[in-house]
Amino acid sequence: MNFGTNLRNLRIARNLTQMAVAKDLGISQASITAYETGTREPSFDVVRRFADYFGVSPFQLMPFGDYSIEENVQRMAESIHQNPKLRLLFDRTKNLSESDLDAVISVVSAISKERNDDT
Repeated sequence: MNFGTNLRNLRIARNLTQMAVAKDLGISQASITAYETGTREPSFDVVRRFADYFGVSPFQLMPFGDYSIEENVQRMAESIHQNPKLRLLFDRTKNLSESDLDAVISVVSAISKERNDDT
C-alpha cells in the first residue's frame, strides 16, 4: 500500500471526512484528496503531522515497498549524502541540543507550511 491508501484507510476507519481532517490539521481538503489519490507526495513533516493526528508511527503511513527499514534508512542516508544542501543542513544540526533542534524544526515547518499554503 502507498501513503495515500494508508491515509484513506485510517481516515475511513475512524469515520472521518476529508473536510474534518483538513480542518483539524489546518490544511486544505484538496491537499488531503491529492495525498489520498497519490497526485501529491507528502513531506516528512506532513507525514509526521498525520501520524500524530491518527496516533500511529510515521512508518505505518509510509510505504516501504520491497525494501526493509534498514534499506530505506540507507537510501535516505545516500540521498542526504548526494545533496550538498541536505548534507550541510544535517552536518550543522546533528550536534544541536534538543531545544535548538526544536527551533530548527519550527523554522523548517513554518517555511514548508508557507509554501504549501501558496500552492
